[in-house]
Amino acid sequence: MIKSMTGFGRAEIKDDENTILVELRSVNNKYLKINTRIPESLMGYEDRIERLLKKELVRGTINLTIEYKVCDLVPKCVINKDALKEYHNVISEAGKEVFSRQDISLDNLISLPGVLEFKKEAGNGKIQNDGFWKELEQLIRLSVDDLNTMKAAEGRNLQIEIEKWKTRILELLDEIETMAPNVVLEYSKRIQERVFSLLKDTENKIEKNDLNREIAIFADRCDISEELGRLRSHISLFDNVIENEEPNGRKLEFILQEMFREANTIASKANNADIIKDVITIKTEIERIKEQVLNVE
Repeated sequence: MIKSMTGFGRAEIKDDENTILVELRSVNNKYLKINTRIPESLMGYEDRIERLLKKELVRGTINLTIEYKVCDLVPKCVINKDALKEYHNVISEAGKEVFSRQDISLDNLISLPGVLEFKKEAGNGKIQNDGFWKELEQLIRLSVDDLNTMKAAEGRNLQIEIEKWKTRILELLDEIETMAPNVVLEYSKRIQERVFSLLKDTENKIEKNDLNREIAIFADRCDISEELGRLRSHISLFDNVIENEEPNGRKLEFILQEMFREANTIASKANNADIIKDVITIKTEIERIKEQVLNVE
């Protein structure tokens, strides 16, 4: 089955301290190109992320976005009450000894060393250990799975369109195969009538063997049976690749090139206006299929 290169995938995890969101967007590209937009705090994982995506994906331009947010449930600073009480008691005792009546201000106590303690932002510790990478890796894999699900759905839609155009090509090939034998018969009839007309009032004659030889040369020159057979064979191979190989985009592109080449050869050899008209339609359908296959992974 075929998969489109166009898709979107998303995965998210939340806990009491952090929110991590991973999004993947994929568009057409002949090769695999990965663009990442991640927070500065996660830049140390960039190489791992790219290696992981290269294992999971084959073609397309992949745009990865990671959002990492620290929840504000954990206070960034706290008051050390034990240190505050100790400072208050010491200052109060000292005040009694020097008979100071000055009130002890909380603002003054907070400014003393050790009273106000600043906490590290929640989640920073997580980033420093392997547990965080395992969590991030799982999210990336989940987003890739989500992306592939959408790409497979898009691929099924592409295949429906491709099948419609491929069926039309096969119908036209049937018409051409029906018309092909008549090309030689019509030429034989025309050349005999032409020779008879030219020699009608003369004593000249043409040997029947010479006439038959000319007809045989024409028949060989305009014989398209081999090209029709190869074109049908390419269509059969096309079907086989769609059903049994993945990824298959590049191989399908090559098969379509060969189909187009055979169609050109048929048009150049056919020597019949109706056959050429059908071949033009076949080439149009091949081009339509090619446009869709350019979006196949």
